[in-house]
Amino acid sequence: MKKRNTTTFAVLAATALVFSACAHAPKPQELIDLEAMRSTKDYEAAKEKQPELSQASDSAHKKAFTAWEDEELDISKHYAQLATIKLRTALTLISQVQTNQRVVSARKEFATLQAEHGRLIAKIGEADEQIKLHGQLTAARKAAAVKEAAFKAKLTEAQQKQEQQKALAAAQKSIGDANLALKMADTVDASKNAKVVYQSAVMLLTRAQAALEAGNASEASTTAMLAKGKAKAAHEAARPKFLSAKKDSARQVRNQALQKAAAGIPGVTVKFKTVGQTQQLIIPVLNLFKRRRKQQTEIRDEKMVTLNAIGAVLNKFTEYPVVVTGHASHRVRSRQRYAISQTRAQVVANHFVSMGVKLKRMVVAGRGAEVLMASRRSRDNDRVEITLLFH
Repeated sequence: MKKRNTTTFAVLAATALVFSACAHAPKPQELIDLEAMRSTKDYEAAKEKQPELSQASDSAHKKAFTAWEDEELDISKHYAQLATIKLRTALTLISQVQTNQRVVSARKEFATLQAEHGRLIAKIGEADEQIKLHGQLTAARKAAAVKEAAFKAKLTEAQQKQEQQKALAAAQKSIGDANLALKMADTVDASKNAKVVYQSAVMLLTRAQAALEAGNASEASTTAMLAKGKAKAAHEAARPKFLSAKKDSARQVRNQALQKAAAGIPGVTVKFKTVGQTQQLIIPVLNLFKRRRKQQTEIRDEKMVTLNAIGAVLNKFTEYPVVVTGHASHRVRSRQRYAISQTRAQVVANHFVSMGVKLKRMVVAGRGAEVLMASRRSRDNDRVEITLLFH
């Protein structure tokens, strides 16, 4: 019995020794955490996008696992930590690239939004300008209508007709002034350099001309005055840009050539005038028309040489806006002066057009007997002045 117990004890001891030799020590926590990281989708991404760091992590992992199997736990922890550092570095770099991509995308989107914001601001500015213009026109119309109603109530029918003619003449003058202001704005390329204000002036001038054609002198005058103000504003806004865009020396050479050519026109004395920042080269053609009453708008034959010489200058210097202004002396009946002076200016402009001068370059206006250069009844006042505008 004693021998049997001794044998049993020996067998159990041998068995325990065998199991003790085959069992491993518990895995270090560092190796467990590493293997958990390797089982995620991030590990697959690291293998694809950071292969060098991923391979280095794999190599360290193998060494950590082998050291654990050999029960070298400190070494296993070391390589597990190294593998974790390599893997986390790879994931950090991937995250940084993704973040940079999102930043670039966000910047592009921000730039697009900024551009759209700029376009919206420009459209809002244009809309505000139109609203402002509409308000000014509405207020001006109401005020003009009240004044006109009160004024007409005090006049006889004959007086009303006379006043209507005066009002139409005044409206024509206002439109001419607005046209002149717009042409001055053209000298500084306001259609490009002050687009919104310039377009407002053009729109108002078109309305004024339509009102004049409809016989509405009051609205024509009021709208023309607004157009003139807008044209002047466009001129002031565009001028700095124009001056910076043009080479001053080249422009001066061209201006001097124009002055020299104008001075060589036979039978005229050229004058110069400064209005604000605009220079005016004025070519007056005196005693231009026939003297008989029914021929007051017919050009004298001997003056054709002078007009042809002026037309040649206009065709040579095509970039300069032109104002053709008709005048009358007190020999012309008072009620006919504006109409005759306007017709005289138009006759001269038509002659220039026949020579190839573009009509759109010219403003044609009649001033009646407003601006005399000699005694009231002197025939020198029956003239047309051709004015070229420049800076």
